[in-house]
Amino acid sequence: MPLSPGSSRVQILDGGTGVLLPKLGMPKDPILWSARALVEEKYHPIVVQAHRAFIDAGATAIIANNYGVIPGYLRKANLEAEAPRLAALAGQLAREAAGPKGGGVLVLGSLPPLIDSYRADLLMPDAEAVSWYAMLARAMAPYVDLFVCETMSCPAEAASALKGLKEGDPDGKAWVCFAVDSEGKCRDGTPFNVAVRQLSTFSHVSGVGVNCCIPEAVELAVATLDTDPQASAFASSVERVVYANSYPKEHNEGVKFSTETLDDEDVREDLTAEHYAESAKKWANRGTLPFTFIGGCCGILPHHIKLVAASLKPE
Repeated sequence: MPLSPGSSRVQILDGGTGVLLPKLGMPKDPILWSARALVEEKYHPIVVQAHRAFIDAGATAIIANNYGVIPGYLRKANLEAEAPRLAALAGQLAREAAGPKGGGVLVLGSLPPLIDSYRADLLMPDAEAVSWYAMLARAMAPYVDLFVCETMSCPAEAASALKGLKEGDPDGKAWVCFAVDSEGKCRDGTPFNVAVRQLSTFSHVSGVGVNCCIPEAVELAVATLDTDPQASAFASSVERVVYANSYPKEHNEGVKFSTETLDDEDVREDLTAEHYAESAKKWANRGTLPFTFIGGCCGILPHHIKLVAASLKPE
């Protein structure tokens, strides 16, 4: 179950399921990306296998494989009408891998960017976005413990996701994680502390953090909380979540980022599992506002998570 704020024990989040799936047998798909494994029934066992690989590595929380269940991808394949079914299926497969609710492994439903990642310039109109997020929340609520508004490019995108969650699952809680740039700022230039401060107005936010960024940007982002009493107070009252990626800096900086041109194999050679685990230890042992959930995003695989889990075990 979620940690109580202030707990010294760190929970382990999973890694990059979307990058792991092709390694387990799902064909790479530049249009649907990880949603390909939901669209074709023969790949459903691979989704469960991917989730279990992270659980076996030590993850106590996993994110359902619905990141690609978005209009930005589904419309290109004429599958938009299938979105509710695919989102529910993602939740169902994650729950199958994790076991029953309350059994020790949390399942989170993803509320992702609706057009593409990192693109604060491609936000859907708020009303349309809220409707989409409400649908995702409604479809996944029976299977998940909570949600994560992940890879958010800016506060406005996060606000749409949170409003949609409230509409689709009125009792649902959510973490909000921003995909900060190499300077630790949101993709529209908003400082991280300002974004966190704005989240404090939403009563159903149960965690804040950063994801799908270079590890070096994590401290730059969270350090801004140290000089902002309001943002710091809010962050101290909820979970603090981090799951960085292993992509090169230029991937993370691309203002014209597109999944269609992304090469999942283009990862940093210098970011070994050992190096990532060292970063995880620093995040867990911050003097102020240490992170309470630590995992990985794109390119962070089960062997990374296994080492992270081992490095964060109590002495």
